[in-house]
Parts: sequence; structure tokens; C-alpha cells
Amino acid sequence: MSGNALLDKMSLIDPAYIEAADQKPKKVNWLRYAAVAACLCLIVSILAFFGYSDKSTDKPALQNKSTAKVTYNYEGQIPKIKSDLAPLSEEEMFGMENLYIFRGIVIRLENVSIDFNGNTAIRCIATIRISKVFKGNLTLNSEIRVLLPCGINIGHNVEDTGVIRRLSVGMEGIFMPIVYDDDSFWEENGAVLYLKELTPCGLGDGMRWAFLKTDRGLVYMKSAYPGAKGAQGLEDIEEYIKRMLN
Repeated sequence: MSGNALLDKMSLIDPAYIEAADQKPKKVNWLRYAAVAACLCLIVSILAFFGYSDKSTDKPALQNKSTAKVTYNYEGQIPKIKSDLAPLSEEEMFGMENLYIFRGIVIRLENVSIDFNGNTAIRCIATIRISKVFKGNLTLNSEIRVLLPCGINIGHNVEDTGVIRRLSVGMEGIFMPIVYDDDSFWEENGAVLYLKELTPCGLGDGMRWAFLKTDRGLVYMKSAYPGAKGAQGLEDIEEYIKRMLN
């Protein structure tokens, strides 16, 4: 937490305590001062736990190869984007070599702003703890960072992201991100971001590539996976995926 933020928190202390500290009373109520100190420590601890930091220096680590600038985004707006889904059959999707398929629980969501020489794009990095692996060299119970095609909970102006926008911390799902290599890049307005420097993989769009277990049931793009018709939960999707891979 920055110094200014700490001062803001200290301004919440009852002025009577400060006035009392500036005088020389006959009897000091140490329990009262101890309570104030404990509150300050609690505030600092909570802020540290939730990852608050100085926004001006809070940036994901990128190598020098990328010229685009990436910063964590706390309250930015998503520019309106129109997206067209490239036609792919379910056989083509499952047959892709550069694809991870795994089941896991979302443990963190971090929105980021990507600056392409003045053109700003908002995306989200999801950290997912892996519980089952269906495709790819992944380790059970490890965590993987996945780049999402939109921001989460800061606007809904990106088309074709209706499935992944439902994502929340604690949600379980089956994910099919594309694995980035050294030649995977995003170039715009004279700047380039080599995606592998940001995350090892990412979803191709916000409609396909994910099956989510929500409080309203299983959510996925049913038209993209006709072979999964009738699936009621992630266990049904697991059996469908095994059939497709075999």
C-alpha cells in the first residue's frame, strides 16, 4: 500500500484519540490506543492479502521483445469490439495439436490493460488450479495462467464472450486454451505483444473453449459441440471429451 493510501486510512481514526495523544493526561487509557493500533494493522493486513498496490508500478513482467505495455487494470472500461467466430467443427477443435484440455477451479482473475501505442485493449488473466488433465503436458494440482478474450466484471461490450464473461473466482470448469509458442503475437498500431511473455496459453474466443459449472447449471456453446447434446454436468462433458480424443 502506498504512503498516501495509508494516510487516508489513518484519517479514519477518531480525532479525539489524536488530541488525547497530544496532551498529558493524568491517566492514559492504553487499551484504547492498543485497539486503534490493532485496527491499523488489520487494515494493512487486509490490503496486503487482497493484493492492493501502487497502480503506477503494478505491471506483469514482460521481456524486452514486446513493445506493447501491459498494466493491471482495476477500473478501466472495455472498448467496444466486434468479434467473428472462425468456423470450426468439433473434430477440428479437438484435433488441434497446440491445445490444452483440463478441468480446474478458478482461484484468481486479474484484468489487464494492453497499450498498443495509444490503442488500449482490456483482457483478463485467469489463474486456474488443475484437477484433471485430458490433453497436454500439465501437472495435477498445479496452477496455470490463461489469457481470456475480455475483461471480467468491468463491462460487457465485447461480442462473442457470453460464456466466459460468467467466469468467477471459485467456479469450476473444463477449459481448452490454445498453447502459445515463440511466434504467437498480437500486433496493433505499430506495437506488438508476444503472448507467451504474458501467459502460457489463452482462449481463442469467449464462447467456445470452455464448459462452466454455474449456479444455473452447465454453461457452454451448445451449437459448437453437437456431440455433447444432453450433457447435464462436467462429468458428462468429461465423457464426451474422452470420446472425441479417442
